[in-house]
Amino acid sequence: MLEENVPMMVLAEKQKISYHTINNFRSSKHANELVKKSFLYFKNLLESEGLINEGAVFIDGTKIKADANRYTFVWHKAVENFHEKLKDQAVELYDELIAKEVVKAMAQEKVQTSQGLTELTQETEAEIEKLTEEIEQEPKAIPGGSPRKAKRRGLKKLLHKLRKDYVPRMKKYEEAEEIFARRNSYSKTDHDAIFMHMKVASYEEWSAEARLQYSSRYNESICSRLCLVP
Repeated sequence: MLEENVPMMVLAEKQKISYHTINNFRSSKHANELVKKSFLYFKNLLESEGLINEGAVFIDGTKIKADANRYTFVWHKAVENFHEKLKDQAVELYDELIAKEVVKAMAQEKVQTSQGLTELTQETEAEIEKLTEEIEQEPKAIPGGSPRKAKRRGLKKLLHKLRKDYVPRMKKYEEAEEIFARRNSYSKTDHDAIFMHMKVASYEEWSAEARLQYSSRYNESICSRLCLVP
């Protein structure tokens, strides 16, 4: 277009700007700040010209298709169910560690958080290190086997479960709960998008959409607010 369209050549001052240059600018933080400042300057200009009508507010909204794959959905109900099950499992594991006298007492609410599980992991690691030092001082052959070695084997299994399963999943569910923000779903690749049951041609499908809402207090239908809403 910069080579064939005369108006575009004039606007670009005969510079040949690549697509990547334009796209990098459009997605940069600098451009984002410019848009916000331009909106404020425009609003101040309208106020100074008396184009704002404080007596009425006009609100409308629409849906636009989000740039997200329809198989990247995360459902609030599913996360909520799995989160509750994991909390129950965390309490059971904590009770087992308490019975083995491995960890200190902790409030149940804290046990059901990633922070609490991380502390349990650290205390279990410390107990395993302590047992290892004690085992090194034991004789090589003990009739019936070493009770410390048996206890260490059991703790290593629990530690593996904490490290590889409970802590990562608890963090994932907590992050998901924050992203939902009173919504029923979101996309893994676009957290602002929600999934809706849309009719496409002659069939229906779940589609990632962004709900766009705006309100206006200006004469001559000048838009005053544009934002994504949950």
